[in-house]
Amino acid sequence: MARVLFALFLASAMLLEPDVAVSQNYPARQVHMIVTFPPGGNADTIARLVADKLTQNLRQPVIVENKPGAASIVGTAAVAQAPADGHTLLQAGTNISTNPALGHKTPYDAERDLEPVALLVTVPAVVVVHPSLPVNTLAELVVHAKSRPGEVNYGSAGNGSFPHLAVEKLAQETGIKMTHVPFRGFGPALIGLLRNDVNVLASDIPGALEHVRAGKLRALAVTGAVRNHTLPDVPTIAESGLSGYECSLWQAIVAPAATPPAIVARLNRETTAVLGDPDVRAAFAKHGVEPEPALPRHWPRASATT
Repeated sequence: MARVLFALFLASAMLLEPDVAVSQNYPARQVHMIVTFPPGGNADTIARLVADKLTQNLRQPVIVENKPGAASIVGTAAVAQAPADGHTLLQAGTNISTNPALGHKTPYDAERDLEPVALLVTVPAVVVVHPSLPVNTLAELVVHAKSRPGEVNYGSAGNGSFPHLAVEKLAQETGIKMTHVPFRGFGPALIGLLRNDVNVLASDIPGALEHVRAGKLRALAVTGAVRNHTLPDVPTIAESGLSGYECSLWQAIVAPAATPPAIVARLNRETTAVLGDPDVRAAFAKHGVEPEPALPRHWPRASATT
């Protein structure tokens, strides 16, 4: 699913022949990487890991700036409207593809106003429940929810957020009805689950991991195509009986449209090198994600498996 959403945004992106001189003179000053989520979350952590290594590779500071708000529209708009010189980048996420589908009006057109640079990671979630809910498997959750339409509630990071869409997809494909309780961000949603204010959450794996290990939350299934190495005993949703289900978010580096192709190519090369760094791979592994470097023209197309 994540690859298809990403492909819809990237399908028209093609690199021209790079101008070597432009590439060699870039960057001329510090580079700003805009992150559309608050500090401390998974997206912010990944951005800072990449930015630190890019600082070394580019020999100019790469500064992470957090601009959250309005389903990532605030930060994305800031980059879409920035000079197309490679000194303002966006750490984009799945919202860039889902916002139009959800009817969110944006002051930019992603395909027209933004240029993909490098895919960073795809990130699955884990469906977790409060221990007071009398279910131990996803199948039991489905049976429980079907017997109590609307009584089981699930939290999310807000309307249209990945946790919202992942559970809604699950509900639609199983025919269950649960009540959506949006919070203002993933952190508050996780706290709500720990307090038993909500029963279910599609959580990012790093956020839930320590609570699962401590017995404060119960993990039922992961949303990705394969099991996650940090939760090897937790099955995928597909393994749990819902064949073909996959729902993961992606994170990528994006630049303003009309950024010189040579600069896009340079940034892609340097980012690919960062993602191959053993220290970065080890740090990503702790957060339950795998780096997925790719050239823009080689990123997945709509025919990819969902």
